[in-house]
Amino acid sequence: MKSTIFYTSLALFFLVGCTSKITFDVTPPVVITPSSDLIISEVSTAINTDPLTVASTRSHYIELYNGTAAAIDLSNYAIGYFATKDTNTLADFDFSLTGSFIKLNKTLDTAKCYVIASTKSDTTKIKHDTIWGTSSTTAANASVPLQLSGNSAIALLKKDAAGIYNLGGVAYKIVDVFGSPLVARTISQGTTSTRNNIMWAIAGEVKDTRNRTFFRKSTIKNPTTDWEVSRGTDATNSQWIISGDRAWDYTNVGLPTQ
Repeated sequence: MKSTIFYTSLALFFLVGCTSKITFDVTPPVVITPSSDLIISEVSTAINTDPLTVASTRSHYIELYNGTAAAIDLSNYAIGYFATKDTNTLADFDFSLTGSFIKLNKTLDTAKCYVIASTKSDTTKIKHDTIWGTSSTTAANASVPLQLSGNSAIALLKKDAAGIYNLGGVAYKIVDVFGSPLVARTISQGTTSTRNNIMWAIAGEVKDTRNRTFFRKSTIKNPTTDWEVSRGTDATNSQWIISGDRAWDYTNVGLPTQ
């Protein structure tokens, strides 16, 4: 009998006296949306030489990033180069000049970068996959690849039977751009140069964008051919983060923007 009363009382204690509740908060997993295609992820422009590089070079380069869910065959892609000569002439990209494009190769794994560096780049600082362009340092050659001096528009092209750009007998379409000859330029307010004084205002920087490193924001997942949208009007709506003037930053070359 005592035993029955004891166990009955114990059961009532747990039923009535225990008010604690155990809850389980389940944090949903972070879903990362993959990119739809390759993007231009980093660019270095330089009208002046960088004194911190070997032989004070102009370490121009273009970086591509594969943010898609699968490896990409780069033989389906090319980079086109078009240097504008004034502020107001609006015309489409033209890759008919010899050396104005480079066809790519290699398989680029997901979440990896591919870097095209200028022949004159400091290779101790610029980790690269291929080299492209003139070895000339004269001002007269400031508008040929890969002289990214502020007035140079870069196009990422992809093979497409319906594409309007003929590169060596193969049709391509443009999928992403940095700079565009279809968007008006402005005269730099920086130091006058014999090489080039034309530039696009980017991310609200209207004084001088000729000596910068540009990083595509990590929130940008997809390419665009709309340079007005890409460059933006201020640091908030631009797709690009900009280094300080003549404060080139090579620490992220070959790495996705964080």
